[in-house]
Amino acid sequence: MSNLYGPGLSKIFDKIYQGFIDYEAEFELYANLCLSRNVKSILELGCGTGNLAKRFSKSFHEYLGLDFSEHMLAIAKEKFPAGNFMQGDMRNFSLDQKYDAALITGRSTSYLLSNQDFQDTLKSVHRALNPRGYLIFDCIDADKFIPYVRKNPSVTHKSKVENNYYFRTSKWHSDPNDNTIIHWKSSYYLQKDPNTQFLGKDKVTFKVFTMAEITTALNKAGYEVLSIFERTTYAFDTFVVLAIKME
Repeated sequence: MSNLYGPGLSKIFDKIYQGFIDYEAEFELYANLCLSRNVKSILELGCGTGNLAKRFSKSFHEYLGLDFSEHMLAIAKEKFPAGNFMQGDMRNFSLDQKYDAALITGRSTSYLLSNQDFQDTLKSVHRALNPRGYLIFDCIDADKFIPYVRKNPSVTHKSKVENNYYFRTSKWHSDPNDNTIIHWKSSYYLQKDPNTQFLGKDKVTFKVFTMAEITTALNKAGYEVLSIFERTTYAFDTFVVLAIKME
């Protein structure tokens, strides 16, 4: 779990990522996939600070956002008091209600660092879905990202939010024992000419996936893969997976 989701940096995360991610485009991607399949109820795993929650709640009959971080959920509830949120671990949760679709947004699959973590998540989601319910999520593409990390061990990402300029400097490298595991250290800054204000540091370990291993894991856990398509984000080459629960 990233330091960015804890008490010290969660508000910085919420602010800076408004400039990193186009949340309206993010919503439209998932909403269109769901609406075209007559989805009425949505479970969002890794909902974070609720940047998609209000949009989903307006467009679908039912919505529940689940996140591991209580600090992120506190911000979500502050931003959207009417929202339906729950603290929980996507690897092991149970709900009284079942949903038409489960979404793992914001590349939150990256925090599932082992095959067991991923399988446990797929099983928990399977229990939470209605018959023939959908699982939709994105992953960082290992086949593209690992070569990129090797060529670019450091990188800077910039963000403009409400006329404020932020930037993040990062260093990352693959684990010597498993090149799908990435170790990442970042520093966050607010640029106020002529001064630069240091905001905090973050370090995280995350995992990237190949399409083949995702497909194998889904089939093993009782899903049929309907489609996989590539999608480029501000910092990562990703792919989006659409799967359906099999009985």
